[in-house]
Amino acid sequence: MTLTEIIETFKTKLNPSKIMDSLEKTASFYDESDNDFGEDDSGDDLKNNPYSNSASDSVKSSGLTKITRDEKEPLIKLTDVWKIYQMGEVEFAALRGINLEIYEGEFLVVLGPSGSGKSTLMNLLGCLDIPSEGTVYLNSEDISGFDESELARIRGQMIGFIFQSFNLLPTLRTEENVLLPMEFQEEDIQIARKKASYLLDIVGLSDKKHNLPSQLSGGQKQRVAIARSLAVNPPIILADEPTGNLDTKTGNYILEFLHGLHEREGKTVIVVTHDLDLVKYATRVVYIRDGEIEKIEKRTKSEPEELK
Repeated sequence: MTLTEIIETFKTKLNPSKIMDSLEKTASFYDESDNDFGEDDSGDDLKNNPYSNSASDSVKSSGLTKITRDEKEPLIKLTDVWKIYQMGEVEFAALRGINLEIYEGEFLVVLGPSGSGKSTLMNLLGCLDIPSEGTVYLNSEDISGFDESELARIRGQMIGFIFQSFNLLPTLRTEENVLLPMEFQEEDIQIARKKASYLLDIVGLSDKKHNLPSQLSGGQKQRVAIARSLAVNPPIILADEPTGNLDTKTGNYILEFLHGLHEREGKTVIVVTHDLDLVKYATRVVYIRDGEIEKIEKRTKSEPEELK
């Protein structure tokens, strides 16, 4: 599928809800005394939140993007889900009868070793794939049989992705990478630029907006990826090994930022990882091995000072 064809699938434009003023506080996840995290010299006023003006947009949102259901109903639900791959004459089941419910506002950690099926599960949760058997519900809609254009529309409006390898386009500058999801949603370019500038302020990279990814450190690339994931203000943030390519200090800053989004913004955060240290951020932990859920552990929310 060409880029033009991809953009053509995004004809339904998201009318984002407000990003609360408290999101600005999460900008303090970086230490200004550290060169990598203290280079923001922007004088822009973060109170000028461009997302707060979006309510006047005349474009109708997709029904799937409106989280207006009974809070007791899961935001995402997998029922007896299997994912089977054909390898020559042999079938391999990467997932086996998965049953999982994820509720709005959770910080869910999916924990498992390499080859456990957690990446396959992530693909289903992120609407990157559909199951071989079973049913996947998103916002009470059965999306198991959706085609790629429908899945792409949902991904563009409801899910912000943060990948281990950052997945920034190498030929696009920082600001352009953040603008890309909004271009897919056909956002007005002037409004989109204001939003991109606002998000880069929040992650402390306003002075790097014209840099290419090759000119950024690993931590800076991941912060660009976070800004991009928030571009259309999606209700779900899906992170795949978000600290896997980062040093411990930088990784902790990233996790504190995600924790802030969850605590202050009520974002549903799903982190797929093999790192046991990430469990301390979770409200629930799903342990997966050999394509099956071993157990689901509910955890008491930790206080922010306990995470430092």
